[in-house]
Amino acid sequence: MAGFSNMGPDELRDRLRQFDRAVALLYPGQLFRLVLVGGGAMMLLGYLTRPTSDLDALAFPSELVPLMAQYDINGQVSAYGHNFAYHFEDRLVAVEFEYKAVACFTASLEDLIASKLCSPRPQDAMDIRGPEVLAAVNWDRLAEVAEEMQLNMLNEQRYQEFVFSYDAYREECRPCDS
Repeated sequence: MAGFSNMGPDELRDRLRQFDRAVALLYPGQLFRLVLVGGGAMMLLGYLTRPTSDLDALAFPSELVPLMAQYDINGQVSAYGHNFAYHFEDRLVAVEFEYKAVACFTASLEDLIASKLCSPRPQDAMDIRGPEVLAAVNWDRLAEVAEEMQLNMLNEQRYQEFVFSYDAYREECRPCDS
């Protein structure tokens, strides 16, 4: 299964269903939690339409690691956990599909935006400026997430870089009446 490229939302959901079935066969009666981030998470939430080659998982049990790559689920992003607000797990959003063994969640839109503001990649900058994202973002919640980012940043310099990116994003993208 690995190596499937250019997946859209339907393919991502199919991949999660297939992964869930495989996990259910290996671990009957057990329930696991998978937290998805990145462009795939934005796609599953309906805010992004560009294709992706994988799903980024930020939080997952170690038992699932051997299977994840087979279903294009990238667990390497856990090294970037500091690019998420300290209490991002309080704002998780359930991915709606019927599961047997793996409950899937995404970070909230505002947490995903904040994490992408930490990235120097042009693709991440484009992802958070799409019309679907700008129509849905809760600017007050994003401000709270931005404040909370300081608690999880590696150092003050990284936090100041984030604040600079956040201020520029807010200035550029926030509607005048917000």
